[in-house]
Amino acid sequence: MSMAKYKSAILGCGPRAEIHMRAYEGLEEITLQAICDRNPERLKNCGGKYKVPELYSDFEEMLAKERPDILHIVTPPSIREVPIDTAARYGVKGVIVEKPIALDQLQIRKIKEIVQRTGVKVAVNTQRRYFKSCQELKKVLDEKQIGDISFIRCVAKGNILSWGPHVVDLILYFLDDVAPTHIWATAYGMNGYDYGHPAPANMMINFQFPGQITVYCEDAEDAIGVLGETEFWEHVEFDFWGSRGRVWWTRSKGWGYQFAGMTDPRLMKSCGSEDEVPGQREFTRAMAHWLDDENKVHLNCLDNAFKGFEVIMGAFQSAYIGKRIEFPAVVPADINEKLEKKIK
Repeated sequence: MSMAKYKSAILGCGPRAEIHMRAYEGLEEITLQAICDRNPERLKNCGGKYKVPELYSDFEEMLAKERPDILHIVTPPSIREVPIDTAARYGVKGVIVEKPIALDQLQIRKIKEIVQRTGVKVAVNTQRRYFKSCQELKKVLDEKQIGDISFIRCVAKGNILSWGPHVVDLILYFLDDVAPTHIWATAYGMNGYDYGHPAPANMMINFQFPGQITVYCEDAEDAIGVLGETEFWEHVEFDFWGSRGRVWWTRSKGWGYQFAGMTDPRLMKSCGSEDEVPGQREFTRAMAHWLDDENKVHLNCLDNAFKGFEVIMGAFQSAYIGKRIEFPAVVPADINEKLEKKIK
């Protein structure tokens, strides 16, 4: 058995971090060497459960002693720029950051400055680009089996800064990371289903993409999600209509397609709980490949994450002024506060 080339550490040992830890089973390129959390009970439990060699309550002490190549930042979304900057100072080469990459434009500007100054590679954990079902779906779209896409509908029930980054990232992924040309959005109610993601509880967004592709996105508490589903986080679905057929994907109720000439649709399995760890494993592995080779850019690299963040901020601006806007757009730094005052 070959020795792992890279050593990693994780900041934060909450429930989400356990997915990051579980992903290391079968990951030959990277060894999880250390974890850090201020909660001693949580730290001890995770360390024992996942057999992590070194446990720390002090972040800088961990970086100084372990000198990891890769750092996972699995913290609340308000904690982003400082640990990225600190990690770069201690020689970390690659950083994996939980989504959203930022909550507002001030935070994103600080992160951009850090990355430009230090050269650290950052990947944002909108990890569904590495789900097998999503990659297979993209292959169907790329092969033009349903013809030219004209309309996409996507629905989720987490707010635009909780589930929204996943939804927007997948839209961009499926459309080859081409940015929209126009955004028209409405919003009402603040926070909604919230884990420190201050955003409208309900947003309806119309995106126009090159090639006359219309994307209707509903990210709302009261969205009409997957029929028969009772679990809040499972209400995620995409529908693609093309000139020759249709493709659909849901988080746990399967995906499939049917195009001209097919008597019956092709149905495949998707299951969020089963896809999560393998998808996270391939997402993490991709960071090692990117460190090996500059040309093997991570699918969730910071440039793609920035684009998704700017799309969300564009939706905020459209909802605030009540008009359709061109994209990219000039968005005020305090758009979050402006929109909250308007819809609260």
